[in-house]
Amino acid sequence: MLNYATVPYIKHVSEKKILGFPGVCYQCRFDTGGYSDSNVMQLLGEDLHGSLSLAVTKRKSEFVAGRYMARQALIALGSTSFTVGIGTNRAPLWPDAFVGSISHSKEYAICAVANVANITRLGIDVENFLDEKSARDIVGSVLIRSEYTLVGTYSNPNPVIVTLIFSAKESLFKALYPEIGRYFDFDVVQTKIINFKTGIFSLELVKELNPSLPVGTRFEGIFELGADTVFTMITGSIVVS
Repeated sequence: MLNYATVPYIKHVSEKKILGFPGVCYQCRFDTGGYSDSNVMQLLGEDLHGSLSLAVTKRKSEFVAGRYMARQALIALGSTSFTVGIGTNRAPLWPDAFVGSISHSKEYAICAVANVANITRLGIDVENFLDEKSARDIVGSVLIRSEYTLVGTYSNPNPVIVTLIFSAKESLFKALYPEIGRYFDFDVVQTKIINFKTGIFSLELVKELNPSLPVGTRFEGIFELGADTVFTMITGSIVVS
């Protein structure tokens, strides 16, 4: 295990316990100002991916922190391969027998990984809460008409709930991208339930994505609201006739 004191850019690594999740989740804080390309080999056991050689420091620091959390998760699950490649549209390529998802926001990174024998879909997302203006600016591109009542009003939406729905749909995108292989807009899915007591939400497809994902396919996920962030996770689906 790495001695974190030698890499001051990575801070506060910990395992995040998620009730009912049949995998592991690791999280950390990182200091973009302390990032250096010279630390990548020590953190990841390999050089920085060539596609990031010209990236700005912020992008490099996010990427390496996320991949380092992925490495810790794979080690914890007993994987013999710790490399998470970069696929089409920058999607992570996980070692055989594993499925995972990575997210970061500002200087926080998190990764969840599980064995495909336990789950075949996994998407996580973390977002800092939108301010009121940003929520108004994006509500029309994140929500469809049936969801407007969930956020109050279209003209003055609740920024916390807009952020939550945005994050939930991001988690769904990450969970489905490996089998869909393409981008899809947020208007293909609607939020059906947000239960603040249980921390559970559900989404339902209103457009078919492929024959295996028809209209009416419902996805259940979990969410956690922090002081200034929301975390969401999706691991499966229920087909509704």
